[in-house]
Amino acid sequence: NNMSRHKIHYEVFNGHNPTAETERHWEVEVHASPEELQVFAESGYMVRESLFQNEALQQLQDALDELEQAEWEKRGKAVSPHSQLKKQGWGLILRHLMDKHEVFLELLKFQPLLSIARAMMGPLVRLRGLSARISYPGDGRRHQTPWHQHLKVISNPLPPWFSRPHCIDCLIYLDDLNQDTGEIAVVPESHNWLDQASPGTYEPIEDEVVISIKAGGVILIHGNLWHRALPTLHAKRRMLILSYTPTWLRKSRAAGPQPRDGLTEIFLEDADFEEQMLLGIGGYS
Repeated sequence: NNMSRHKIHYEVFNGHNPTAETERHWEVEVHASPEELQVFAESGYMVRESLFQNEALQQLQDALDELEQAEWEKRGKAVSPHSQLKKQGWGLILRHLMDKHEVFLELLKFQPLLSIARAMMGPLVRLRGLSARISYPGDGRRHQTPWHQHLKVISNPLPPWFSRPHCIDCLIYLDDLNQDTGEIAVVPESHNWLDQASPGTYEPIEDEVVISIKAGGVILIHGNLWHRALPTLHAKRRMLILSYTPTWLRKSRAAGPQPRDGLTEIFLEDADFEEQMLLGIGGYS
């Protein structure tokens, strides 16, 4: 929606490197209004309908289907494997997608999401990861996730100079999110509850909001927003998780080591300053 866009002009005080003007001055055209950003800051989540449509959506679906099939063949299992999944609730998780398929590498500078990350956390952001979670139809708790958060490094009490970690996780749904596939529930403002952790249970919480969205839509959440996935009952749910953090935050430990000779390694050979920074090189002292 062009009507809701606005520009932010940043100057980064990197006086030790005065010749790097491209690193010092940033103009970000934000794909959201200031009012929408304020609501995002307060609630901890934002819903974006139809960011991927038609061919763009189909390319993401096809690319993930390729990686899914390759993963199950590598494990020597069938492609409809929900009975093989031993870890309760989480389904199949695929990591380092930008290293594995060129379609996903195209998301590196996807402005409808990256510009919002820069509006919320400043211009110096990096990709924390791009992963996928595929949930398969089934009954019971095997196919839902408990309340959880993605940044679990906050101590209680808070020291005077504690550096609060920020992360925006963009949940890109490649299938309709509904009762058949399993909706997402969030607790608004819970990303600011720094004196307690999410409970790790499956039961509803007072004031939770259950969200449905069409395929191609995106739900952006702060990494510490309490959220859970409801049961996947009758249809498979494919979801990408595109995560942005400040440049000085380390990559997710859960993702494990990057594949050797991945696509990003080749891409970095000719990458500019911004692309290098997004892939974790530079952007900090």
